[in-house]
Amino acid sequence: MNRNKGKSIISGSKVILIIIGAAFLIIGALIGRMSIPSSEEVSTYIPELKIVGDVNELVSIHDFKSTKEENSFIALQELVDTAKPVTKNYDVLLVGEDGLFAQIESKNIDDCKIRFSHENGWQAVTQKHPINSKIKRIKEIVVVSKENTWDYGFNVISSKENILNITPGQFYLKELVLYPYFDGKSTKTEDGRKYNVELYKHKKLLPIKSIVKSNQERLLMMGKNGVYEIIDNKGYLEVMNNRINYINPEKRKQIHEIQGIMTEIPSDTIMNTYYDALHYIENDERVLILFLDGFGYHQYEYALSKGYIPFMGGLDNPKMAASVYKPVTNAGFAAMITGQPPNINGVYDRKYKDLKTESIFGKMQKMGKEAVLVEGDIKILNTEIQPILNIDKNKNGTRDDEIFESALKAIKNEPDLALVHFHSIDDMGHEKGDFAKETMETLKTIDGYVKELCNKWDGKIMIVSDHGIHSTAEGGTHGVFRYEDLIVPYFVFEGADK
Repeated sequence: MNRNKGKSIISGSKVILIIIGAAFLIIGALIGRMSIPSSEEVSTYIPELKIVGDVNELVSIHDFKSTKEENSFIALQELVDTAKPVTKNYDVLLVGEDGLFAQIESKNIDDCKIRFSHENGWQAVTQKHPINSKIKRIKEIVVVSKENTWDYGFNVISSKENILNITPGQFYLKELVLYPYFDGKSTKTEDGRKYNVELYKHKKLLPIKSIVKSNQERLLMMGKNGVYEIIDNKGYLEVMNNRINYINPEKRKQIHEIQGIMTEIPSDTIMNTYYDALHYIENDERVLILFLDGFGYHQYEYALSKGYIPFMGGLDNPKMAASVYKPVTNAGFAAMITGQPPNINGVYDRKYKDLKTESIFGKMQKMGKEAVLVEGDIKILNTEIQPILNIDKNKNGTRDDEIFESALKAIKNEPDLALVHFHSIDDMGHEKGDFAKETMETLKTIDGYVKELCNKWDGKIMIVSDHGIHSTAEGGTHGVFRYEDLIVPYFVFEGADK
């Protein structure tokens, strides 16, 4: 009896120990499950993949629902079409994390699909292409334009020609250098000792010397934000967020969204209009500024050769002057009357009217001198004086004849400064093109107005433009970093009454 009772107690103890052990195992498993993600949970991560390059919209592959499941397929053409390529003639680069990439013609991507797996990441799947097109762990799909569009990307120009166009997509095919870019330094003091850490980023950069073939060290760079800056040729370009930026690591300088570089920089800019006029006025000379909207230097040369500008053609050759970016009326006009580029005067394009800096008209008021501004039918900029506006009273399709008559009346009062803004060269250039016969005939008419005004002015005369214009299939346009838009004639001479 007692031995059996002892055995039953021992057996019961074993059962209790087993139950307690099992409980600990269950609790441990629960705690482990709470603190450590399972392989299934870890595997739900899907890396980013973007469609970039020469596209109008940056697209993430996460925007496509069909990519949420492993081994699901999506057509490469669908991805590219969603990003809206800037041209119809392009190639596609499938760029892997290891730097390897495959270049495929757009006309042959109909058999290409993109698939995600946890083993290979984003991977290209092709049926007709060679096997080396099946790039694994793709990090970017890059659209590369096969055309020089000139109105997209980054341009290198001179004062006489458009030299080179590089798009964000084409940037990937250039000979880039790997530069250890210093990103910062931090210091921590512990037990009386300083611990320093310097951080660097490897950037893939394009040396400016490799794309600007001239030996000139002084270059003019313009940016989307209105930057107008003289630089040397020791800097670099980089693509970031599908925009081209300027970097000079030695000077710790960066300029974002660069539009282009100009070599053979003209000695004058349209901003000289402000400084030259102010100089003459401060020396008690009267100044007449004739503002010929949309009159590029290349148009001046063509019109001169064809006999369309007998009066201006008889003057001494004008200087070449650089406009500002963006070469449109508001920005150009603001630069002319403030002497400052858009990033300082605050007028970047057609959307802006308010000046952040004082104009020549404000200077005139402070000096107690009279100034007049003869305009078309709308106020282009909000200046310190109100313009004399003119509508097309005779309904002949232009306001310039009314502007001319208003200018004749205004200068009879002998103001210290008169600025007269003619519009029709730009208007006809948009409609017909920069060299069209109709544009040249309009320029000939304006040349006659200029002659008569100059013959009635006693003082200094300046003829200048805000921008030029270039040809398109439909007619003409401007607003692009190219020499036709950015180089204008600049005359300074004595009036006829002197």
